[in-house]
Amino acid sequence: MQSISAIVITYNAAAHLRACLQSLLPVASDVLVVDSFSTDRTAEIAQTFPVRFVQHAWEGYGQQKNWAMEQVQHDYVLFIDADEVLSAELQQSILDARQQGLSGCYMLQRLNRYFNRWIYHGLEYPDHKIRLFDRRQATWSTDPVHETVVFHAEVQTHLLNGYLLHYTYQDMHTLWLKIDQYAQLGAKKLHQQGKKSSPWQWISHPFATFWKAYLLKSGWKEGTAGLLLAFLAAISVFLKYVRLWLKQHQLN
Repeated sequence: MQSISAIVITYNAAAHLRACLQSLLPVASDVLVVDSFSTDRTAEIAQTFPVRFVQHAWEGYGQQKNWAMEQVQHDYVLFIDADEVLSAELQQSILDARQQGLSGCYMLQRLNRYFNRWIYHGLEYPDHKIRLFDRRQATWSTDPVHETVVFHAEVQTHLLNGYLLHYTYQDMHTLWLKIDQYAQLGAKKLHQQGKKSSPWQWISHPFATFWKAYLLKSGWKEGTAGLLLAFLAAISVFLKYVRLWLKQHQLN
C-alpha cells in the first residue's frame, strides 16, 4: 500500500485539533503539524499524538504550505485544516486509493457546519477541494486568500467518497473575525490585481451574492441558517469592496 504524508497548518487551533489528528492517523503514516507559534494549547495537544510538530514563522497561507511540503517523508501529501475531520467513509476512500495505487490528484467533498447544523445548500455546498496530490507535480499559489493548488502539467482528478467535515467556527465572535479577515485579504488580492471599487459595487455585488446564495443556490432550504449565511456572505462582499475602495484612495 502506497504511503502518504498528512500536513496540518495551525495557529491557535486547539478547539478541533484533537479530532482532526485522530482522523488522520488511520490513513497517513507521516503526519506533520506546522504551527506559527500558537498561544493556546495547540502545541500541547499536538504533542500527545504520534506526529511531528514543528514551528515556523507565518509567511502566508500558500507559502506556509509550500514550506511544509518540503519537510515531509512521502511524495503524496494530504492537506487538512485544523478545524476539519475526515469522516469514516472518507478515511476508507483514501485507504482504497492507496491500495489501488495513487495517481493524479484527489478532490475531497467538504461539508460545512454552521449554527449547529450541516449545510447542504447555498454557497457552501457543494464544496470540493483538491487536498491529496503528488508534491512533485504541484505547488500552492501564494494569493493572500483562497490559495489553490497549481499543477506543473495537466493531471487526472479523482473525487473521493465521504465528507471532509468542516467545523467552521466556535462562536459568533470568531465567525465575525473570520469574515472580517477574509474581507481584508480579499481586498488586498483585488488591489494587487489592479481592480477598482466604486460605491455602486458596494450595493450591487452584495445584492448579487445574497441572491445567488439564498435563491439560486437554494439557501432558503436551510431555513434561518440559510438566511443568516446569505446575509453574512453579502456583508463579507460589502466589506471587501469598501476596503478595496479605501486602499485605492490610500485611506487605510
